[in-house]
Amino acid sequence: MRTALSLLPVLALTAGAARAELAATFESGAAKDTRSDRLPALLVKAGESPTPFLPAGEFGVTWTGKLVLSERQRLIFSFEGEGKATLTIDGKEVVTEDGTFGTKASESTRLNKGEHDISIAYHSKADGSGRFRLFWQEQSFPKQSVPPTVFKAEVTVDPARHGRLLFAENHCSKCHMGAAGMTELTEFAPLLVASGSRLNEAWIAQWLANPSALKPDTRMPDLIDESTPEGKQKAADLAAWLMSQKVGDVPAAPDKALAEKGGEHFHRLGCVACHTQAGTPADPTRVPLANVAFKFQPGALAGFLKKPDAWYAHIGMPDFSLSDAEANEIAAFLLDASGKVEHKTSDFPKGDASKGMAIATELNCAACHAGAGAPNVALATTDAIFAKDWAATGCVSAHPGPKAPKLNLSDDDRAALVAFSKKGTAPLTRNVPAEYATAKLQELRCTSCHGMDGHPSRLDATHLESKSLVEHVKGENEKLDQSRPQLTYIGEMLHASFIEGMINGNPTSTGIRPRPWLDMRMPAFHAYSNGLATGLARIHGVEPGKPEAPAVDAALAEIGKKIISADGFGCITCHGVGTAKPTAAFEVEGVNFALSHERLRKEWFQRWMDNPPSVTPATKMPRYSEDGKSQRPELDGDAAKQFDAIWNYIQKP
Repeated sequence: MRTALSLLPVLALTAGAARAELAATFESGAAKDTRSDRLPALLVKAGESPTPFLPAGEFGVTWTGKLVLSERQRLIFSFEGEGKATLTIDGKEVVTEDGTFGTKASESTRLNKGEHDISIAYHSKADGSGRFRLFWQEQSFPKQSVPPTVFKAEVTVDPARHGRLLFAENHCSKCHMGAAGMTELTEFAPLLVASGSRLNEAWIAQWLANPSALKPDTRMPDLIDESTPEGKQKAADLAAWLMSQKVGDVPAAPDKALAEKGGEHFHRLGCVACHTQAGTPADPTRVPLANVAFKFQPGALAGFLKKPDAWYAHIGMPDFSLSDAEANEIAAFLLDASGKVEHKTSDFPKGDASKGMAIATELNCAACHAGAGAPNVALATTDAIFAKDWAATGCVSAHPGPKAPKLNLSDDDRAALVAFSKKGTAPLTRNVPAEYATAKLQELRCTSCHGMDGHPSRLDATHLESKSLVEHVKGENEKLDQSRPQLTYIGEMLHASFIEGMINGNPTSTGIRPRPWLDMRMPAFHAYSNGLATGLARIHGVEPGKPEAPAVDAALAEIGKKIISADGFGCITCHGVGTAKPTAAFEVEGVNFALSHERLRKEWFQRWMDNPPSVTPATKMPRYSEDGKSQRPELDGDAAKQFDAIWNYIQKP
């Protein structure tokens, strides 16, 4: 193969990775709304709002920014979807299509290296439904969706967008009920019913008195004035009452001798991607573990690690499906490490549990926290509070009244909430799956473990922090490649049904992990699985769904079986086929072909097979074709036909 030419698509796809976004301006009637999109794609059903700030109905959207190429190319552009769309590059109309897209494509368009102004104008169908995707192709690669890594833009977004999310994250609708529809409004804070079986009383008192001092990014409001004796007494009484909320017996503390083994798990699971260890410098982007021994009763920590969402369905800490042994070992490590952190002596008075429920009722704790018997006190509705000036009075203002909770907000957060208050309650009634998934990717720290849009994962930079925990283990540095899948194409790569299963802790119908050689494992975010799977597909303009029953051409499948054999491309060297193991996976094993049908969408499979490094630059997967031709003689050397034959085989190997 001509190596220089085979790199061209890779160079083109990785150019502009610093920003990877476009300005998306939506219009409906006289109303406008702008957001930042990773790529020009959408899927909106009839009756749905295209954005939270526009009503359902006929709409238009224009994506603008720069198309950045690292090499001169001759590109053919086309669309997929329905509606009306026009692509303009450097002020020249390249292609327009009306109706059902895909019947025409642009002329071959020469674009020089560098930045090009790009605009994609799309108009929905009359019933407000819309679907759009942008494709390109060249001699060196077949038709495929234009990747987000070639776009960049400076996007100015209305701060009200951030304010809407803050309203949901701070559980404002729990005290001020009324509007509903936004998925995040259904989320609840931790149950209180088992607090006394899990937490330490001294920690509870300090937490209630000043939550942000223990967790700087918390959304738990400050409800008590700890500067006064009365405030300290309230915190102590509440803590004593919460300690009376017990469920079952607390197990014995884990054996301290398990700490070393727990440290090994801590490193291999990549925990430093989201957490700083006790004794290490603070990092505002990660959750500190310095207070673990202070917070949890020693015997309760293992139970929390084994099932983090048992008492808090919408917790950000995922479920790693730890065994009892693993949970105890990690708990021993965390308790040993954080138990050495000194905490100031508590100056809270002795609490009176009999007064705690009255204080909980006074503070309306049950609005956010269910399960402890305190009543939920009805306050002003969302309609009522949206009629007020949030900058002047109430929870959001810089100087809330003595009875108002003090939210943990920056000045920018306050400004965003004030901007949102002027939009009314309608945006709270509109759920937009793609925007939900975009927000959750950030909130759940998905890019802590996974690279995306040309950016490495956070773990790539932080994993060395915990390497000393496995230095004593023989052969630790001789393992198969430990890189995790990229998220750039996740919505068009995998069936939504498979994504949902992975996020929910059910990796495959057979229970087999796709990458069992990885020390890390995909943890479960049970409460978010359906919304994330649906939204990730919609971000790419793909209909969320599941694989259809295999429709196999027996003759093609037989050719495909030959092509993947040791006498063909040698795919079985690295990939198992059902119960048959890879013959010799020297550096890295591949995903078992028996999982292909339930995992992969055919469109993405063809893109991957044509040029794997253009999808994942660091992949060990070689390229088997160039300019549509293969080195194999089957099917006249036509690479696309050979890949289709492989697809037929792996649908039902």
